[in-house]
Formats: sequence, C-alpha cells, structure tokens
Amino acid sequence: MEGITSKEQRRLAALESYNILDTPREQDFDDIAQLASAICGTPIAVVNLIGDGRQFFKAEVGLGVRETPLDSSFCARAILEQDFMVVPDATKDPRFECNPLVTGQPHIRFYAGALLKSDDGLPIGTVCALGYEPKELTDVQKASLQALARQVMSQLELRRTLHAVSYDLTLERRLSAKRQIRASKVGAKAEALRLKDERSKAAHDAGRIGIFEVDIETDEMIVSDEFCRIFGVPEQQNYKASVFQDLIVDGDRKTASEAASRGAATAPLSVEYRVRRGNDQRVRWVARRAQFVEDERGKPVKMIGVVIDITDSKRKDARIAALLTLGDRLRVGKTVQDISRITSEILAEGLGVNRSGYSTINSALDSLYVEFNWLASGTTSIAGHHPLSLFQATTKRLELGDTLAVPNINAASWLDSDAEAYAAMGVRSFVKVPIIDRGALVGVLFAHDSKPRFWSKLELDFAWGVADRAYAAIARLNAESEQRILNQELSHRLKNTLSIVQAIAAQTLKNVTEKDAVAAFNGRLQALSSAHDVLLQQSWSTARLREVIGRVMHLHAGDGKVVMSGPEVPLGPKAGLSLSLLLHELGTNAIKYGALSTDAGVVDISWHVSDDSERPILTLKWEEKGGPPAAEPERKGFGSRLIRMGIAGTGDVEKNFTQSGLIATFRAPLSLVMELGE
Repeated sequence: MEGITSKEQRRLAALESYNILDTPREQDFDDIAQLASAICGTPIAVVNLIGDGRQFFKAEVGLGVRETPLDSSFCARAILEQDFMVVPDATKDPRFECNPLVTGQPHIRFYAGALLKSDDGLPIGTVCALGYEPKELTDVQKASLQALARQVMSQLELRRTLHAVSYDLTLERRLSAKRQIRASKVGAKAEALRLKDERSKAAHDAGRIGIFEVDIETDEMIVSDEFCRIFGVPEQQNYKASVFQDLIVDGDRKTASEAASRGAATAPLSVEYRVRRGNDQRVRWVARRAQFVEDERGKPVKMIGVVIDITDSKRKDARIAALLTLGDRLRVGKTVQDISRITSEILAEGLGVNRSGYSTINSALDSLYVEFNWLASGTTSIAGHHPLSLFQATTKRLELGDTLAVPNINAASWLDSDAEAYAAMGVRSFVKVPIIDRGALVGVLFAHDSKPRFWSKLELDFAWGVADRAYAAIARLNAESEQRILNQELSHRLKNTLSIVQAIAAQTLKNVTEKDAVAAFNGRLQALSSAHDVLLQQSWSTARLREVIGRVMHLHAGDGKVVMSGPEVPLGPKAGLSLSLLLHELGTNAIKYGALSTDAGVVDISWHVSDDSERPILTLKWEEKGGPPAAEPERKGFGSRLIRMGIAGTGDVEKNFTQSGLIATFRAPLSLVMELGE
C-alpha cells in the first residue's frame, strides 16, 4: 500500500503542476466564489488550494485574506472525505467543536466543501461555503457546489495546457523573428531550439509535449526526448523523417506531412493522426501543430512544431459515445453470446486491451465458460470451458462483488495460486467486473492485457458502465424467457398431455380382443398422470436432475431399489419433461419385466458431464442389476419409441440387453439440457 508521505508528495506535485499558488486574483475564479456564496446562501465562500502547511485562497468572498495556516482549517479535513463534506452545525460535530474558528472569532457554525481533484484523482483543494448559523443544504445546492468544483478544475486544466503550449509557441516565435532578421544564421538559431534549460524541460514534461524540427532540404529531424517517447523510439536528437512517417497508421498517412508537401509548404499545419509506437506497437493518437520557417527569399527551409499524445482524450470521448450507443446495440441481442460479443468489442475499444470478453460462472460444476472474447492481432482465443478451480483467488474476490483492477499479476502476491493459469493465457494485467445475481456470482466481464499497466479511474468507470449495461441486457433476456415460460408452459404441457393420451389410446386399444388391454391402458394412463404431477410441481427454470429422477422413480420403487449418483445439473423445462416421461417408461418396464419385478433387483442410475470438449455432453446411464435376463422386445410400441427419442429428442441412445438386466445410455448436449426454451 502506498505510504502517506509518498501520497502527500504526489498530491503536492499535482498541485504544483497547475502553477496556481500565490497568483493574483482573477475574475473567472472570483465569479465562482460569488456563485457558491449565492447558491448556498452563506456570507463566506472560497476557492481554496491546500499547499504544504498552508491554504491559499485563489478567490474568496467575506474573508478579506488570501492565505491562512492549516491548523484550524475545515478544508484540510475536507480533502480527506470522498468528494463532498457538509457540517450543518460545527458546535455539534466532534471533529470541529473545539476548532478556534468555531469557539472564537469568527464563530463559524456551517461548512460545505466540494473537493477539487486532479486528473489522477488526487485532492488539491475545495470550493467551499461557510456561515455563522447552522444550516442544511438541498440536493440541488450540493449538486451545484460540486458543479462549481468541476468548473474550477476545468479552468485549471485548460490553463495548464495553454501555459505549456504557449511557452513553446513563444519560444518558436522568438526563434522565427531572429531567423527573419538574420536569415544567414538559420542553422545557429536552430541550435538554440535544441538547448534544454531546466525550465523548458519541466514545461515539456509537465505538458507531455514533444518538439521537433525538420530540415526540408535534407529531411533530417531534430526531436526532443518527449517526442521520442510519444512515438516509442530510443531517445536521441537526430532522426530521418521517414522513421516517424513509417510509424503512422496507413489510413492516416495522407493526413500527415511528407517530403513533397513540406517542400511545397502545403502540408497541413494542424492535424491529428494515429501512430503505431515503435517499442510496444500500441496505437496512439497524436495531435501535431507546426509552422514553416522561410529564408530571405521566402523559400521554406524548416518545419517546426509540437506533438501531443491525445489518446486519453480520444478514448474518453469514444467511451462516452460507446456507452450512449451500447444500450441500443444490446437491445438487438437475442442470446448471451450476442451480449458477450457486443460488450467485448465495446470494452476492448474503450480500454485498448489485447483481449476482452464475458464468461459465465457455474460454481457447482466448477465451470468458467467464456462465451466470446474479442482479440487483438496475434492474441490467442480463450473461448470455451475452463476449470473454475484454476482461478480460486480471483473467484473469491469476485464473489464478494469486488471489481478487480490488477496492474501487474506478478507483483500481486494474493494471486500467486492463479498466476500460472494467467501466464498460460498470456495475461499480465486485467480488469474484471463481477455480475452478481441473487447473491451468487454468475458472470464476469473481463479485459486482459499482455503487459503490465495502470488502470485509471476513468477506465474503471467505463468498465463499470459497460458491465451495468451487459447485466441489464442479460437480465432482460432471462426475464423474457421466464415470461414466455409463464405464459406458455401450462398451455404447452396440456397440449402435450392430450397428444400423449391420444397416442397411448391408439396404441393400447388397437386390435383389442380382451379386457386386459383396457386395464393396461388405464394403468398406463394413471402412471402418466403421476409423472405429469411431478412436472407441474417443479420450477423448470431451477429444477435439478437429481430431484427429477428421485421424484419420478419414487412412483415405481421403494427405498433401496434405486441408486443415484452424479453431479448437480440444472434442467430446462423441455429436458425436464422429456426426462420425466423417459424415466417413467423405463421404470414401468422394469416393474413388469426387469429388475424391479424381483425382490433382489435394483436400478443404478448414474450421470456425468464431459469436460474434454468445447461442447460439454450430459451422459445418463440406466443399469438394471439382479433381475431376470433382458431381451429386446419383439413388439415395438409407443414406449419403445419414447425411449429411442432419448433426452430432449436427441435420439442419442445406446441399449444393451444383458443377463442381469437392461443397460441404456442416453447422451445430450449440456446446453440443450439447460436450455430455457419453449
């Protein structure tokens, strides 16, 4: 965990980067203080910056001073809060009841402060309102004070960027003026540009601005260290222009300059384009601003300018646009895989990762199933089933509802047990957002990167936004499925029952010559009615295979006559109905001719799910033991056809008639068995 001293140093460095301490009053900030006072209805309001041992008021109303020590500061306490702090009555608040500003002049009773946070999330000050009487703020007043805080940060960010850019442009104008006066010494003035005094380097580093100069005749470039870092090349002063032109993405090369357009002074001076960095091959957005330098005859001899990495800004805009359109795209998704594909693409685009996707979780089956994964070029797919036990440490955190953002797996000791599995997937850093349904972990939206990287708050906010929309879309699919079941299940089951009754009647009463056939029909119909009762008592969206087998076989045999073994497997309504009728027919035959017709006979029912393929298969085995020898019936009736249909109508059935009884094996895709279809 980062130490307090280190964090305070970072905070002070962030404040220093805005170059705002001890600056004169400005109307823009005074207006914000006036608005804060008017909105909150307080006599005092300030735009306050917390420095090292002091607080500086960039703007203030009702105080008359620009700086005070931190000992009695309300705002020093405010920067420890999340984003907003309200003290309705300081005399009743144990944090401030002994504060000299409360017990003595000016007798402050009320305080409300909205935090000023840098783009890295570091607190640097507050916009606050203070009063002499106890007070409560409305939600509108609180939101307005926070909006004013955001406006202050927008002003500070803009000033910082303009300051950095204006310094470089001012430097360039001075150099250009000298070149016009002394055109014969262009080379000497170009050398002046390469001089890096401490102030220039600090400005460039703070603004992340790269500087370049192109000699049009030789196509040689002089570049700054920051320019090299932006393009991902070794830091050195001299390069051929073609080195950087080759790094520009093919589709954007017409936008940037080339030797011909520089020589004719027709190259655009203000452009934005993408580059593929030389060291890590990452695509970054670059904004380039330039101008031409001419000799005494008006011929362009130099192209000088600056470049700025604007990838974060571009991605922020893209993320906002993506979240706005994501809901519309998800509405057309008909399956979980559709939702997974859409969210994976959006997440990968917004975060710029190697792999992203959505996986469903089934803790009972130790299953992690990647429905779909978006892949960058050269990245290996991990779609399909994986043992959940390979990621025990990760799963434990996700089950608590924690969003995980790991910048470097190798440096996270709590992930040691999972490190080998991540290494096999080529993952060094990741973001994972859990999907929790009814207290259980059911899915994970993930973003993988092959290199260590720090995940910013903006990136996590985006991932949360995508996950929220994905969860809502999946919940919609489940709700629609359940609604169809509620509306149609009873009707379908009644129709199916009538069809079966008709088939049984036709089969049983065909060519009837004696009343025993009628009795057989009645017994069969009664057994079918019992099986149907089992169906009606189950909630097929959550029914389990073991429960269905137990309820059906209870109608045919007492305790000890049926042995069951196998994992918990959820059943959809179609598979549940099919399996109930199938087991009823097998049980009826076993009572009449098989193992259940003798005292010593038993039926062993076992099942398992294969994990050696991307499409798991449920295998159910019916084995009669201790009964009379089994023989294939000469007459194939309705019951035989029902058994041949198998589970959910797949027809994948294998029957063996042995000396100890019937052995029948049924197979069906697990996805079909679990399907919540009609």
